[in-house]
Amino acid sequence: MGNVHWRAEDAAHVASVARDICPFPNYNPSTLFADMLLVNSSLHLRNHYTAVQSSLTPMQLEDFTQDLRTTFGREGKVTLGGVGVVALSLAVLFDTLAKKVRGEWVPELGPIPGLFVKNPRGYYPPHVYTASEYLRLVPYIANNPTRMIEQTEWYLKQLVTEDKSLDKLGENHKLLLNEDITALNVFLGRAFAVSLKFHLLRIKNITDNEYLLSERTPPADMVFHLNCDPEAADKEFLAEVQKSDNHTQEAFKRCKPKGDIPTTWLQHFAHLVWLDALYMPMYEIDKHDDLLIAQRGDFDLKAHAFRKWVE
Repeated sequence: MGNVHWRAEDAAHVASVARDICPFPNYNPSTLFADMLLVNSSLHLRNHYTAVQSSLTPMQLEDFTQDLRTTFGREGKVTLGGVGVVALSLAVLFDTLAKKVRGEWVPELGPIPGLFVKNPRGYYPPHVYTASEYLRLVPYIANNPTRMIEQTEWYLKQLVTEDKSLDKLGENHKLLLNEDITALNVFLGRAFAVSLKFHLLRIKNITDNEYLLSERTPPADMVFHLNCDPEAADKEFLAEVQKSDNHTQEAFKRCKPKGDIPTTWLQHFAHLVWLDALYMPMYEIDKHDDLLIAQRGDFDLKAHAFRKWVE
């Protein structure tokens, strides 16, 4: 993959052609994951708050607002709620409460539905469970500085411990970590841990070399679960590209490796879109790390509520 020069939009376009022939998973996590952990999180959160409220009937909206009032009190402000992991927690809470007032079932334990990448085989790395547990807890401790520091430190240590433990797993278990979706969720869990560290740096003056995660690269022997026989589907895929428009053919050429592809074409394009889903959150976090740490800002639920915030 090192000698492939490709653009994410080219790979995504050609992958859409490949998916019509041989469906493979959508590797993109929830847009909330990127929106709330990056530099414009406060704006994204306000927009999400508005969108969720707009989707509810008047009666549902009243119940939704009452649940928020019960959780956050008459002031309706969330400490550092406009940035990072707290913003992500609030976004998850809005979605959860909206589902509940509609009468939908929402799990109270385990991976938060729709946040990480769904694994049809049902396995999730420990990071996913830990991050989900933390995000469910935050609304109830966000305005308590002592508990927020204690719990954030504990969950960050837990994430670092879980990440290191992956290197000590037996061979049979390591095979799971080489699967496309599981490996992606591991890296998303690491991105969450970095964001959690930034949050701790905001609320407590700690040294930047504390809670380090070990270096980790994508597995060399990745397993991509495609819903077809990739070798049999390759001929149909190449024929479809050949009769497609110039834009598709040019995008295909830009995504070709310089030498022979190490796998089938379908696996090649699955790998490209997988890499884009993997590196985008980490790239944005690395690019803006100083700004992300410096972010401040409470979130005013009351000011942006559609219903009167009864005191």
